[in-house]
Amino acid sequence: MLCLALAVNVYAGEVSYFNKPWKEVLAKAKAENKYIIVDCYTDWCGWCKVMDKETMTNDEVITMVDQNYIAVKMDMEHGEGVKMAMKYHISGFPSFLYFNTEGRYVYHSTGYQKKDAFLAELKKVLQPSEQIYAPGFTETLDIDFPDFYKNAFAENGKRSFPSLDEVQSFMRMQRDLHSEVSWAVISKFDVGDKYTHYFLANVERYRKIFGKISVNDKLNNMLGEQLSEAIKTKNDSAFEVVLQMVGAYMGEDAAMSKIYCKLSFYKELAKWEQYATTATEYISKIGFANTDYINTMSWELYQHCDNQSVLKKSVDWMKQITDKEPTYPYMDTYASLLFKTGNKKKAIAAAQKAIEIGNRSKADVTETELLLQKIKNSN
Repeated sequence: MLCLALAVNVYAGEVSYFNKPWKEVLAKAKAENKYIIVDCYTDWCGWCKVMDKETMTNDEVITMVDQNYIAVKMDMEHGEGVKMAMKYHISGFPSFLYFNTEGRYVYHSTGYQKKDAFLAELKKVLQPSEQIYAPGFTETLDIDFPDFYKNAFAENGKRSFPSLDEVQSFMRMQRDLHSEVSWAVISKFDVGDKYTHYFLANVERYRKIFGKISVNDKLNNMLGEQLSEAIKTKNDSAFEVVLQMVGAYMGEDAAMSKIYCKLSFYKELAKWEQYATTATEYISKIGFANTDYINTMSWELYQHCDNQSVLKKSVDWMKQITDKEPTYPYMDTYASLLFKTGNKKKAIAAAQKAIEIGNRSKADVTETELLLQKIKNSN
């Protein structure tokens, strides 16, 4: 029976999860001299399921995790998962928490990742030079958070959030604004001008205590609200203020943060030439690591931009991507851009290949079939 169970596990191609109480996880990691990876999920998280199916079943990922980590899959709305979510401020899914062999928190990432990106992260976390140092996070999961904070981490549909007065009343009672509890409240909620100004004035101190990931998440939320207001009012001056704040407070992440802000602003205001220039800047910074994002940018330009020099840049981007990763969505974007830039012969070939790939993967290729017919009927 044991042999059969092992055979089924290998055939299923799954990461070996050790879903035991946290104290046992810590003990096992120390005994086996392995790091810990906590796969943070919820039952309603669609991208969690996609990553489970497409990334976590990959042989390279399985080997990397099983050889170097104690893997734990933890529901953030039940049991110890709720305590973990509150302690490390997990509100986006999937998320991954990493701990070293001694159980010290060293890294955190959020969002769906393909195999190559996830493998790179798994390797990166094992390098001490890449880890964050966040001594402000204590070892215990049992933190005395205020009730309004706990209510914000209830099950989806049962959550409630405090008023500004309630948050400020709590903050006024705190003797240490750099405690784990104080930081949890500051990072999660609007704490009003007084405490926001205090946070910004002491942002480097907060980074030294709670690490750059946690602090930059708070900054991104704040700056995101200001960016949304600049977009809503179509205010270039307000947008410049956002960029200035990014430069002042985002530290080593400022350059990429400015790029993301520009992409959002130019897209919403339909400034497609500026959008394309920023997209080029994005690729020059990080290359083609995030193919999904480059595909999205290229599709936006295909739909909204008529500048041929801009579109031809997108063609070059998508050619590099499809040469290495010829998936249906990427081939469809490539074919569309080829058509819009007047390269009918290559557009037909790319559309046909997209349909072929799409049929193999059981994708809905109706739109690409219509595109192919449109290309063939064009002059």
